[in-house]
Amino acid sequence: MMNPDPNKLISQIPSPFLEDLLEISNTIRNHEGEAYLVGGSVRDLILNKIPHEYDLAVSISPEKMQKIFKRTVPTGIKHGTITVLFQDRSYELTTFRKDEDYIDGRRPETVQFGVSLSEDLKRRDFTMNALALDLQEKTLVDEHSGLEDIQNSLIRTIGNPVSRFTEDGLRPVRAIRFVSTLGFTIHPETAEAIETCRPITAKVSPERIHDEFLKILKSKNPIGGLDLLKKYKVLELISKTKFYSGDWEKHKNGFSKLLQSSERSKIAYFLVSCFSEQNWFSDSTVFFKELRFSNQRTKDSQFLVKTLYSIIQNREELKTFPGLRTHLLHPIAQYTGKKEFWDCCIELSILWAAFLNEEAFWLAGAEQEWKKDPPLLLSDLTIDGNLVREKFPELPAPKLGEVLRSSLLAVLQDPNLNSKELLLDLIRKSL
Repeated sequence: MMNPDPNKLISQIPSPFLEDLLEISNTIRNHEGEAYLVGGSVRDLILNKIPHEYDLAVSISPEKMQKIFKRTVPTGIKHGTITVLFQDRSYELTTFRKDEDYIDGRRPETVQFGVSLSEDLKRRDFTMNALALDLQEKTLVDEHSGLEDIQNSLIRTIGNPVSRFTEDGLRPVRAIRFVSTLGFTIHPETAEAIETCRPITAKVSPERIHDEFLKILKSKNPIGGLDLLKKYKVLELISKTKFYSGDWEKHKNGFSKLLQSSERSKIAYFLVSCFSEQNWFSDSTVFFKELRFSNQRTKDSQFLVKTLYSIIQNREELKTFPGLRTHLLHPIAQYTGKKEFWDCCIELSILWAAFLNEEAFWLAGAEQEWKKDPPLLLSDLTIDGNLVREKFPELPAPKLGEVLRSSLLAVLQDPNLNSKELLLDLIRKSL
């Protein structure tokens, strides 16, 4: 059984966080209180990871904390939490508490302060998150076999899993997320309770499910979590969309090719692997709306999917420069502008490789053509609406846009046509 040295764990905390945490602990001790580093930060230190944030459990009241620290924010004072600020760094401090009267399946109606550390650790979700590290005494408190479960890569609730999940319907989704972020397995009894407590999870706000979903997508093992979201039909609790109507089993392993990709690429790949090609746009629009995705995330991901399907459909034409300009370079330049153009090209090549399990044969040609800076947009044409009106005063106004678009199509096929004389001549012949 592992028995990590608290000194070693403390030495892994990088500067300036360690100095801040020691100052907080010292200040609380000088006011006759106790302070412990708790939760995910202790778990991460044991796993030799650098924590993203540091939370402390303390014995003194939130009101007293506000008095003894210079800069504080009452982030969750009703539940005993304040945030202490050091320059641009922040630390959540929560008074030891016992949670009582869970009604809404999310937060306790009442909390009882003035309890012991042991009582405080009992209210936490999983054994791996119920470890406490005393930075002053250099001791590690493990009252729920959290170390053993970390060693065995197990996600297990403290006490009865149905009781834990009934208190907070987000906990089952967090368990699923930890499968992806930590590569752990859910203990069988805890897993069974995920199914039992689906009605409680249904009460969780879409915003919280949205956050957990994105954390799963961005993790090192997205398939582990996504498979469990599918198994327990978690997303269906929030959205009426018909999920997994695409060829999920065939495409899900493509996520391994996207580990270093952007968030919007991962969302786009979820759409193409999860929804059918016929209904992906309407299904994803409902999904994004119900899970409270931002308009930008929605538009970006849908653009990538639309363009991916288009270039797959026109793959033969991508073997020619006119085909590349028409089906790939023009749509990207139109959507992203030329500044982000190449990043988007790379994203599409990765999506192509993940979805079709083959390299994007067109990428080298696209780069070669892009470096020539070809005309790709209406604004790149040597003619504009004013010139066309001047030269063809009899042209009806509604036809103006059509004439300019036709000119652009011609130039996409052959950039050498982008001269005033040639384009005006083309327009003259078409009228």
